[in-house]
Amino acid sequence: MKKIYTLSFILVPAIALVFAFTNGPNAGFTGSPLDFMDCTECHAPGPATAVLGWINTNIPPIGYTPGDTYTIVLSTPSANTSKMGFQITAETPAAKTGTWIITNTERTQLKGPSAVSHTTAGTDPIGTPNSWTMDWVAPVAGTGILKFYAAVNASNSSGTNAGDLIYVTSMSINESNVGIAENYDRAVGVIYPNPATENINLNLPLHSEVKVFDNIGREVMSATAHTEKLKLNISSLEQGIYYVNISLDGQYAIRSFVKR
Repeated sequence: MKKIYTLSFILVPAIALVFAFTNGPNAGFTGSPLDFMDCTECHAPGPATAVLGWINTNIPPIGYTPGDTYTIVLSTPSANTSKMGFQITAETPAAKTGTWIITNTERTQLKGPSAVSHTTAGTDPIGTPNSWTMDWVAPVAGTGILKFYAAVNASNSSGTNAGDLIYVTSMSINESNVGIAENYDRAVGVIYPNPATENINLNLPLHSEVKVFDNIGREVMSATAHTEKLKLNISSLEQGIYYVNISLDGQYAIRSFVKR
């Protein structure tokens, strides 16, 4: 009987640990340099798998503007699992940075001032890819390059810490230097017509490089200006807001348009 009581005493805390974080772990589990830990501390013992491209934003390629608000989307390529959880943060080498804003209280929540995690309802995968969305306010001028870090747990809901798959992902973001781009920006015209359904036109300096991004930061089109007037066929794009990054010799300008 003594051995049975001892075994029960060991198992109860272990089971409690497995289910303790269905409502999201405390801050500090993104796998970032300042957090040290990721989800492997409680799930799937062993190293996490590093992946690329799971964090998407509408921050322009030129970088964030201090004080502006951006949308951050953490997406997983497959929802073929019973439960999924995450935690995300933003930091420089020295400190956490930026301000998180919850836009979907059913699926996401703040964990302290510097991280966002899933809620209990947010562990149910939705769609393929599965995703969580939140807003982030860029930090003050002079912060410089920063990085988003996230850890994702693809759980088998077995009631143990075995069999779960842990992934870590990151994304670097520059701070926009408006001063460098100011003169070039004045040389780039406005996009017309806007909104548009078939084609857009843009007056710009010769040999400028043009890249079009959707509202979560994916490049969907690119071109080079061989004349000072560029015409792009956008008929194949889905409806929504798009950002156009125009660059030449290290100078940048950003424009946007609505596809209908």
